[in-house]
Amino acid sequence: IGALKDNEVLDYLKLRGAWSRVGNVNVDPYSLYPTYNSTVGYSNGTFFRESSQLIFELKPEITTGYEAGAEFRLLDDLAEVQFTYYHTSTTGQAIESSIAYSSGYSGLLLNAGEVLNDGIETSLRLNPIRTKDWNLRLGANYTHNKNFLKELYPGLPRIGVNGSDVIYAVEGEELNQIYVSDYRRVPEVEADGTVNSKELVGKVIVDPMTGYPSRATESQLLGNTSPKHRLGLDFSLRWKNFSVSSVFEFRGGYYFASISQGSSLDFSGASARTTYYNRERFVFPNSVYVDPSTGEYVENNHVTVSDGGSGFWTSGTYNRTAASSNYVYSGDYWKWRELAISYQLPPSLVRSLTHNSVQDVTISLQGRNLLLLTPPSNEYTDPDYSSNENNATGVATLAQSPPTRYFGGTVSLTF
Repeated sequence: IGALKDNEVLDYLKLRGAWSRVGNVNVDPYSLYPTYNSTVGYSNGTFFRESSQLIFELKPEITTGYEAGAEFRLLDDLAEVQFTYYHTSTTGQAIESSIAYSSGYSGLLLNAGEVLNDGIETSLRLNPIRTKDWNLRLGANYTHNKNFLKELYPGLPRIGVNGSDVIYAVEGEELNQIYVSDYRRVPEVEADGTVNSKELVGKVIVDPMTGYPSRATESQLLGNTSPKHRLGLDFSLRWKNFSVSSVFEFRGGYYFASISQGSSLDFSGASARTTYYNRERFVFPNSVYVDPSTGEYVENNHVTVSDGGSGFWTSGTYNRTAASSNYVYSGDYWKWRELAISYQLPPSLVRSLTHNSVQDVTISLQGRNLLLLTPPSNEYTDPDYSSNENNATGVATLAQSPPTRYFGGTVSLTF
């Protein structure tokens, strides 16, 4: 572009776009047809049993997508900016649905669903200091992503993701929704059309005699486990032969569930929350009860739980038996992911000590997963540590390893 030839601000400009259509087969080699499995019986010897899974006519999964973006550099490489928007549509995913046992099978493997994926990716790189002895680089990147299940399968409104009973794919909603049991709460409008006071809507309904909360009859949507926002910050600073670099990350706009962790800690009395009321009788917070004389909801200021100790925490009234919602919380966090410090020995010193057999020696120290900042509602674990190595992320259990800090050192030799 002739008009930009002598531009002193814009060093480089690139506009790009792409369209793609990709096929994928995500089933095992012997999943196209029902098969017989070898079974060893204690008294009957080895025999073959037909698979409990019925196979529908499977076709490849197809992903169609397009993206558009731009990147440019400014002021003699002082700054570099990139931006990308993408959209994909995936159809024909192989999913397993439970079916009636009267059919002779327990599951049906079929092609279903259309998943839409929209997002943006941006990055900014700065190099404000560039001298012989000093060099400073600063960087930031941000991504926003949204997965939406446009359709699933006729007569199948939702399924547990990878068999999860917490994370679901629901037609017409975002993927990875948390549906769990919750307390019975004051609705905005009653079945008879009565409109409740805005101050009472959402408050937990307790028994006026025991003070214990009651459970809702249906599972409730309490959030989504896919981070909407991801922000990364990094820098590197060099002074002569010394270098230091670090990486920080923020994730936000999603929820996490630690149901088995939290309920086990509460049940055993090991959690901090079991001591909030000194294990004495207390008024269940943010609650109401139905006045037997008027039939109306009344703010609960005096009806205490009948037992604030083990009777309450182990009865299932608060535990996951009644309300798994107690263990669903914001997954937002800031994390100091990495810090690295290195020193490069002077080349002349290295060559003289090694008689020119070694050209370069660099000594470095590293630390990873150094600091985690989470909201007060997260009493359990690092949201990066999920018990599922599949799409049903966002659930932590006692079966997984705890988060770990890593420290290490490196000596690098160049011959």
